Amino acid sequence: MSERLFIRLGRSIEDSCSWLVWSEQEQEIIASGELADAKALPTLTERAGNRPVDILVPSSAITLTSVQLPEKGQRQAVKALPFMLEENLAENVDELHFVTGPRNGESLSVAGVAHEQMQNWLSWLSDAGIKAKQVVPDCLALPLVQCQWAAMKFGQDYLLRTSQGGGVCLDATWFQATLPKLAAKEQDETITLASYSDFDIDGVEVQAQPLDLPMLVLAKGILNAPLNLLSGVYTPKREYGKHVLLWRNAAIVIGIAIVLSLVNKGLNIHEMNVERDRLQAQSEAIFKQVVGSSRVVNVRSQMESQLRSLQGSGGGTAFFTMLDGLSGAFAKVPALKPTSLRFDSGRNELRMQITAKSYAQIEQFKEIVAAQFAVDSGAMNSSDDEVTSTLTLRSK
Repeated sequence: MSERLFIRLGRSIEDSCSWLVWSEQEQEIIASGELADAKALPTLTERAGNRPVDILVPSSAITLTSVQLPEKGQRQAVKALPFMLEENLAENVDELHFVTGPRNGESLSVAGVAHEQMQNWLSWLSDAGIKAKQVVPDCLALPLVQCQWAAMKFGQDYLLRTSQGGGVCLDATWFQATLPKLAAKEQDETITLASYSDFDIDGVEVQAQPLDLPMLVLAKGILNAPLNLLSGVYTPKREYGKHVLLWRNAAIVIGIAIVLSLVNKGLNIHEMNVERDRLQAQSEAIFKQVVGSSRVVNVRSQMESQLRSLQGSGGGTAFFTMLDGLSGAFAKVPALKPTSLRFDSGRNELRMQITAKSYAQIEQFKEIVAAQFAVDSGAMNSSDDEVTSTLTLRSK
């Protein structure tokens, strides 16, 4: 995103805060303003949105200094920085947060700020729902523009940058008194000063710069800031959370889909097993009804065995011919049902035990089949709701 939000905080929560939204791509100010105090920062939450947020803090709350530190073994030596600076600092080094800046030969610039001050700044932003990309001392955001120093008046403050990683924030009285003395220390050459306000200072070669809005000058310079106070214990956590959350939600959806698919497949298998068991029981019941067997172990094997016994030695065709001839009679008297069948291939005789709702149905059935078969009927027995009889059929 080309638009960024820049906020300059004060030392205390009662100090005013300046802000600016700037488009890098369009190189123009989108909006700017000033808040009465840090309590009003939540009014910028919506402006922050998804824009990167850069924070400027007053250099007057920070010690910007340097130490002589050989490049060799710098990593190990950096750990000893608090003890190297202890004699030059009024505060307890255990209560300070140190950040190293750029190096010039064996001189390493260092920024020191109280943990309490850092925590205050970050808590104001956190309460407003604003996540900072970087926190930079305001004087170090002044562009040097090929000059040794840079200076600008910001409200009642004067910002002075004296090197890549050094500078101060002073009030008007101190600024006018301090700047010539600092310049006098540089005996080798005249100091060149990039001036972003109207200055006329003895002993300094002032190079006037475009008189832009102070926040715009700092916004352009902070993009090349030499250090970021958000380091060490204050390093922002990488925003894995959002991505993890997205992937977690996707994984949950996929997991639910897989579970539902497995449940659906399991239900289908269960239904198929139930249907298989139902058909198996139905087959066994029909087999018992037709054959008269009371025990079924393997209905398919037993049915094949029964068919073989019915077929006898070459009489199987006669059996099926007789069954085919009876189909029409069964269709015309649907209430009549066979309960058992016996076929004697030697005598070419089919013996059936049948049940019907009435005597008339049995007589009707006998009249129909008599056209094709010689029919002998046994005694008819009547129970509560059905009549049973035995028929013996032979081909004419």
